[in-house]
Amino acid sequence: MSDEQVRAILDQLRGQGGRVTAPRRRVIEAMLASSSHHLTAAEIVSAVRANDPDFYESTVYRTLDRLVELAVIDRVQLGPGATIFHLPHRPHHHLLCEQCGEVTEVSAELLDDLAELIHAEHQFRLHPSTSTLVGVCQRCDRPHSPAHR
Repeated sequence: MSDEQVRAILDQLRGQGGRVTAPRRRVIEAMLASSSHHLTAAEIVSAVRANDPDFYESTVYRTLDRLVELAVIDRVQLGPGATIFHLPHRPHHHLLCEQCGEVTEVSAELLDDLAELIHAEHQFRLHPSTSTLVGVCQRCDRPHSPAHR
């Protein structure tokens, strides 16, 4: 995690009309420090508490909700498990295998044409950055894979 990344995200927060508070800074720093940019709220609570054991869990949840409202982080549902949060500094979509649970990241432009078509035909603005496409990965789709037995 670099100070430059933290500053850029905090600048984005201010640009969206949000205030920079200590809890918001701690949540953002915890997310940037993670090797995985897909974190559950519980993982963020643990990461924040590693540096501040008295940090309230409810504060993390309120902070995540507010950062989502301000479009600083994305909330994504990857299947039936816990909701994940990530910083959209590298926009992408998620492909979720319904058999093995593998998540594959794909280019942000993947759904651009579809989003434009939906808007043109239905006057509905799709938020593709939070869309998860569910299907079967190549490994599970093989005829001799354990999933086909």
